[in-house]
Amino acid sequence: MAHPAPRARDTYHVGNLAPLLLSAAREMLEEVGPTKLSQRAVAERVGVSSAAAYHHYANRAELIGHLAAQGFGELAQALSQRELRWTGIDKLRDASLIYFRFARSNPALYQLMFGPEFTTGEMTPALTAAREKAFGELKSTIAEILQRDPQAAEVRRAARAAWSFIHGLTSLVIHGVLQIPPGLSEGRFLNDTLQAFGHLFQSKQ
Repeated sequence: MAHPAPRARDTYHVGNLAPLLLSAAREMLEEVGPTKLSQRAVAERVGVSSAAAYHHYANRAELIGHLAAQGFGELAQALSQRELRWTGIDKLRDASLIYFRFARSNPALYQLMFGPEFTTGEMTPALTAAREKAFGELKSTIAEILQRDPQAAEVRRAARAAWSFIHGLTSLVIHGVLQIPPGLSEGRFLNDTLQAFGHLFQSKQ
């Protein structure tokens, strides 16, 4: 006689419930978006009580904070895979394309990472560290281009400018404000936009 598959509440252990909740939250994030993501619904999907979920994440803010931290961690990891042998604008183009593709592959997660929930400065330590790590990878790229120490003020300023550019372009595409022209690859679209932006500073006043 066949036995029914065990439910999550029958098989989970305290040590692995937290990642299960986080995984379920990420799945639901892609389905319903950040505003409709609730900790109670996540617990129901995993098959555990709300009390069990709250034992690992004190509230919704803590849950989505860890989820955003996971996103920044993955972004940092992706940026660390940039091509080190390239130089100058090619190095910046490579890092920007990695960033652009990560965001477009994870649109709901990306929007959560930069969402209004974290604009008050009340972020979990994990989120703060993950965000700084992602920014650190971008600073390293800029430091390599400028051949300066990553902690130099000019590197930090240039990294802020680079992040502002790619984040703005990415957000406009994700929200459908800008469209990639038919037949144009992501790389070509990004390259054309980056070159056009650079022309603003090369033109004579």
